[in-house]
Amino acid sequence: MGGGAIKMSDLFYPDNPNRRARASRLKEDVEFFCNQFDEAKKKHDDLLTEIKPQVNTLMKKYGYNTIDELEKGIQSILKGKALKEYNKVKKQMEGADEAIAAVFQITSVIGAATGIFLGVVVVLGIMSGGAAPAALGIIGASLGAVALAAILFSVFEGAEECANMQNAIRDLSLARVKARSCYEAMNALANWLYNIKLWLDEPLISDNESLMKKKLEGNFATDYNKSKSTAVVLFLEKYDRDRGAWTNEDPDWKDSAEDIIASMSAASKTSETEKVDMEESTPEAPTASHITFDYSSPDGSGTLQLEFVTSDETSCTGQDQDGNTWVIRYKSEQSSDLSDPDISHYFSLDDVDAGYIYNDCRLHFRSRPFA
Repeated sequence: MGGGAIKMSDLFYPDNPNRRARASRLKEDVEFFCNQFDEAKKKHDDLLTEIKPQVNTLMKKYGYNTIDELEKGIQSILKGKALKEYNKVKKQMEGADEAIAAVFQITSVIGAATGIFLGVVVVLGIMSGGAAPAALGIIGASLGAVALAAILFSVFEGAEECANMQNAIRDLSLARVKARSCYEAMNALANWLYNIKLWLDEPLISDNESLMKKKLEGNFATDYNKSKSTAVVLFLEKYDRDRGAWTNEDPDWKDSAEDIIASMSAASKTSETEKVDMEESTPEAPTASHITFDYSSPDGSGTLQLEFVTSDETSCTGQDQDGNTWVIRYKSEQSSDLSDPDISHYFSLDDVDAGYIYNDCRLHFRSRPFA
């Protein structure tokens, strides 16, 4: 995104370098968390592949040769609240993908073996395994849009660039929260499956279902809580603080539902409403910017107030109060004075309408915009 590049229009929009750097860093953060998510999901999928045959073996150990037999066993073994919770979760399984179906089967076998249904784990698993990949798909699309915008950022200047960067910072700040949450949720699922595999692999653990219940629910809850707003916000705050990040124009990304994954799952049903809200919250494009400065050169001196018009890599064009056009040009070929290296000392100033050029011009800014 050219976070370190300086443009002539930055004279009028001095925070644009900060905006470029912030948008660039946020994009890198989102990509990093998405990559972490992909790694956690691969671990999750690989573990499921290993576990499935072991789950079938476990079913047979308790006398269940088919899913139908397992269902009948659960209906007779589970009692009261546990059975009610099981039937409720079972309804949510309609249309679930293979991974979530396997998670449900695992907890069903544990339920048949112990008389205890790990409903909380399954519900969180359904949300994590379904909402998280869906959310990452949306985030990936957003990253694609930002990548396209990055090409345009090198063309946009001044006010237009300012507005684009503000939009990018807003979108990427919110996407970063979701990406981090999705990674932690998927990582919690992967760790949970690893614990199940340990249970299935180790005879001593496998024979102690009550210990396994405590281990499973405790570990999963601890890991899954890392995907919640409190933990994600604390992590990202430290992430920014350690890097000295410029956050002046961040949106209020810290104010979200505590269970981010659950809220994303619910929000998928109201995406149109969210789209309207996002459009209403889009920052307005900034108004034309002004600078006031003194100039001095061997060809003359004076004071100018200019309104930004346009710029390129080495020049910036503005108009004075009378509508006259002036061009500030950076003299990159001029040798710097090591005893006085201020960049504002290496310009020429063109009074276009008068056809006059002030060479070797030094600029002293009286006022510059805050944006």
